[in-house]
Amino acid sequence: MKRIMVMLVLAGLVIALAVPASASSDRAMWVWDGPVEGVSDFASAHGVTDVYLSAPPGFSRDARYASFIDDARTRGLRVWAVAGDASWAQNRNAWVGWTDEVVGVGLFDGIVADVEPYLLSDWSDSRKRSRLISSYLKNLTAARQAAGSTEMLVAVPFWWDLAEYQTKGRTLVERTMAAADGVVVMAYRDHADGVDGIIDLAGFEVALGSQMSKRVVVGVETGPASSDKVTFWEEGSTAMAAELTRVEAAFGGETGYGGVAIHHYGSYSTMAR
Repeated sequence: MKRIMVMLVLAGLVIALAVPASASSDRAMWVWDGPVEGVSDFASAHGVTDVYLSAPPGFSRDARYASFIDDARTRGLRVWAVAGDASWAQNRNAWVGWTDEVVGVGLFDGIVADVEPYLLSDWSDSRKRSRLISSYLKNLTAARQAAGSTEMLVAVPFWWDLAEYQTKGRTLVERTMAAADGVVVMAYRDHADGVDGIIDLAGFEVALGSQMSKRVVVGVETGPASSDKVTFWEEGSTAMAAELTRVEAAFGGETGYGGVAIHHYGSYSTMAR
């Protein structure tokens, strides 16, 4: 009997080791200040696994990026290149050109494109918005092709799953996911549970990511904002940690869940504890 029990335990260990580690422990942090000192120390001390590092067009001429990434890697951190402008939704050359620059330097673990077409004036006109969305998706597809084997995520607002942005039964966030490797959904709220909470706002996207085999990272805000409910700035990092634990518990079983992303180092590192 004891021999059978030992065999069962060993079999269980083999199965456990064969299963990929859950992505629920992944913790990203946006860094808009570029490759500045202190980021890697802070990230390591706060359980951050991925750094979304601002790398605007032309960054490859700055030698600090290579040294920053080398240092980050020695600490076990992954570093993603981040850039974007609303105008890239209508400017394929700019988006593809930046992607080519990121891939060309061969430094980064992935790409996060922050292209927000709803900031353009055309978004307020329904007919112009339709053309704008079409252009955005075409340019995203071209940029993704340029990325090759480098993973590309796209920052999206939580409300891109609304019916008013559907085309032929597909939500805008679904069409965006289809063109990229996944999304970082900006579910900016200061509470995990309940109506209009982080779990509520990101639930559709995470479930969709599981269906489509795409990565969905759930973004939260730490900077001062015009509405208190969208940021943890007032609550502080201890309260945020408790809420993110609830988010991870809710989504940890979803294959599409890619962890959380905290926006951003500048405010996170100075917010109340």
